[in-house]
Amino acid sequence: KSARTMKQAVAWLNPHIEAEKLATGATGKAGKVVLATVKGDVHDIGKNIASVILRCNGFEVIDLGVMVSAESIVEAAKRYNVDYIGLSGLIAPSLEEMCHVAQMLKAAGVSKPLFIGGATTSELHTALKIAPLYDGAVFHVKDAAQNPVLAMQLLSAEKESIISEHKRKQAELRDS
Repeated sequence: KSARTMKQAVAWLNPHIEAEKLATGATGKAGKVVLATVKGDVHDIGKNIASVILRCNGFEVIDLGVMVSAESIVEAAKRYNVDYIGLSGLIAPSLEEMCHVAQMLKAAGVSKPLFIGGATTSELHTALKIAPLYDGAVFHVKDAAQNPVLAMQLLSAEKESIISEHKRKQAELRDS
């Protein structure tokens, strides 16, 4: 029941967010992000919440939906010239698919910050399995509300030091 209620809330909020963007002329000045629930996974509640939160914070969101192939994610990241890529997955097989997406992004020359989220994801798995497969920074985002905070930090002058420190911490996790 709670999943249905959450979907109803997101469906109710989206038209209001779009109307506000039209009324204010908001253009996603905070950045552009592509979000997808990876292939093999149909759970989109977390991704939908992240989408709403990002839009409320001025981000332009390209939501690719659920069961999205790695190829589609790569193509969208390149076509829309996004600032960030957000991957979501709720079930354990999604973890392996996220690794595949990271490899495909790297092979395509994409290195935008990658945000990883979902119930089965963790900081440790992200550091051990996903980050080594990708040239860009890979962040585990435990809570949807952290997405705009992290994204805004990565738009700041501190971007390089944030990424450098994050990669250092991930290397420590891998070493331990």
